[in-house]
Amino acid sequence: MILKVDDVIYYGSDAINKLAKMSSRQGIVDRLAYWLFKSPTMARLIYPLLAACRNLLLKILGKSRINNLDLPDNKKF
Repeated sequence: MILKVDDVIYYGSDAINKLAKMSSRQGIVDRLAYWLFKSPTMARLIYPLLAACRNLLLKILGKSRINNLDLPDNKKF
């Protein structure tokens, strides 16, 4: 995950932490995400697990990686 805010680029757990802090916290999902990812430490602990689950699901579904840089060796998961 990548997030760009005011010319600052955030990656992975830093991006999810920043998004949680920027969220509206009005819905249940937003509140849950804020609670889980508001702490940089918690984001660093939880994000890799969620990313691994996402990658496993994409592999099971037969989806390929996003190849927006046109890299020649960008194979399926």
